[in-house]
Amino acid sequence: MTPGLSQAAVVAAVNEVLGIKRAQFEPVDASTPLLDLQLDSLDVAELFMALEDHLGCELDPQSARALETVGDLARLRPAAAPAHHDKRGPPS
Repeated sequence: MTPGLSQAAVVAAVNEVLGIKRAQFEPVDASTPLLDLQLDSLDVAELFMALEDHLGCELDPQSARALETVGDLARLRPAAAPAHHDKRGPPS
């Protein structure tokens, strides 16, 4: 589980995104299969943004590949920090 990203937090984020996007929806819990949510790409992007806002860092989208339930979203990993490159070039 990602530090600071609990199952309760991801359930709340999913319910928030669904509540904003859909007039009618059944609230989800940690065991709800992600496929049952029928999320489109915009829904997924908004969900990621809500989780990133909660966590305070960018999430690695690759870590979402094997997720099956809403509760599994708590296993998302922070994105790797970009490597620092010295733009001055090699010493002369």
